[in-house]
Amino acid sequence: MKEKLELRMSKLCGHKNVKITDRGNSAIFIALNIVKRISDRKKILIPKEGGWFSYKKYPKYFNFQTEEVETDRSLIDLEDLEEKSKDAAAIIFCSFGGYFVEQKLRQISEICKKNDCLVIEDASGAIGDEVLCNGKYSDIIVGSFGEWKPVNNGYGGWISCNENYFEKVSSALSLVRVYPKAYEEIFNALKKNKLKKLIELQMKVKADLKEFDVFHKNKRGVNVVVENNPKVIKYCKDKKYPYVECPKYIRVGEKAISIELKRLDL
Repeated sequence: MKEKLELRMSKLCGHKNVKITDRGNSAIFIALNIVKRISDRKKILIPKEGGWFSYKKYPKYFNFQTEEVETDRSLIDLEDLEEKSKDAAAIIFCSFGGYFVEQKLRQISEICKKNDCLVIEDASGAIGDEVLCNGKYSDIIVGSFGEWKPVNNGYGGWISCNENYFEKVSSALSLVRVYPKAYEEIFNALKKNKLKKLIELQMKVKADLKEFDVFHKNKRGVNVVVENNPKVIKYCKDKKYPYVECPKYIRVGEKAISIELKRLDL
């Protein structure tokens, strides 16, 4: 079943090499370990907002400095990336910034390839997408099958790549323990991927809330972020949609309501 799952993930990511991990954070750690082994540069780029907690913490373990790339409500600023990627080892970012705005993956890839900056795509929210979670553009893809993800197994993660990077971090990979039944559980969870339903639902929610300031209303996502307004909160409560108040680094760095559609059972 392990091989069957890795083959399935290989097709979903467009990468030849896949390793299943115990959690998404383990995959991020291994990805940064790979970067340390293959690059002499000392800097990791992370988005100013719309990232994940580990992006700020884990680079320190490898003596990397982190530098934030400017964002527009969690959408990566390509001009700033162009400049800052010139001396960066890698950038790590979420396919859907803050889970609510689709990043310009192709353009990010083109800029980074030109500047010899590795692209690490965190596709936790985009697995199975036809545009994102895309090995054509990303050197390394990482992700989680944890709670409240489109593929909600409550456990597990993955890392994928085309190059033979895993040979360089074999000692780190050997420390990752995945319990045997997890492979079958994750394989079955993939069949219940909520991504398409979530993208359809977020379009409907945006239409419902069109009188308000909906952040990046014309871009895809799996959550919806809207101005902080009592009427928006009432809407969430009436619809029984979970929500969190921002600013939050993992969503957006300004006052807003993030409607957490990805937490729903669809």
